[in-house]
Amino acid sequence: MSAKREQILDTAMQATRRNGLNSVSFRQLAAQVGVKSASVHYHFSTKPDLAEAMVRRHISDFEARLADISQRRRTLSGKIEALISVFGDVLARDDLCLCGMLAAELTALDSRTRVALEHFFKATEDWLRGEIETHRHEVRIDLAPGDLARVLLAGLEGAILLDRVDQQGRRLEALRHLARAAVG
Repeated sequence: MSAKREQILDTAMQATRRNGLNSVSFRQLAAQVGVKSASVHYHFSTKPDLAEAMVRRHISDFEARLADISQRRRTLSGKIEALISVFGDVLARDDLCLCGMLAAELTALDSRTRVALEHFFKATEDWLRGEIETHRHEVRIDLAPGDLARVLLAGLEGAILLDRVDQQGRRLEALRHLARAAVG
């Protein structure tokens, strides 16, 4: 990929995490990157092309982070703590998870972007479920691994959304305490 394409994609992802896809325009991207609007269209013909590319990049980056967590952390509680910290870092930047933000704009997305978005949430839940199954002996509550994975991911996405409103981080911290009570 070209450096300019990557810069456009980075800029679009940052704007989308902060303000949503509807706030992103090719003209603004061009101005921020320092190119003509036609250059943005050269790399991403349409806004749906840009949206799908953002989700695909986010998936790739996030899956690499999950793989790193799996490799570096030995316990389920450590892995969940590291995942919560990833979301905490997003919140500290006053952003939302790119895919969480796009999920809020679901009705405005094309089918390819929706499919990519579904892939992100399914892959993340699958990773959590797999880690929970691997470390089942650490789980203190009677909840199926898939259900616990769905609850944790929904809690993470919801916590940063709501904590962004009052900027106090209480919901993410409450989720951290719940995870510690459920796994250990």
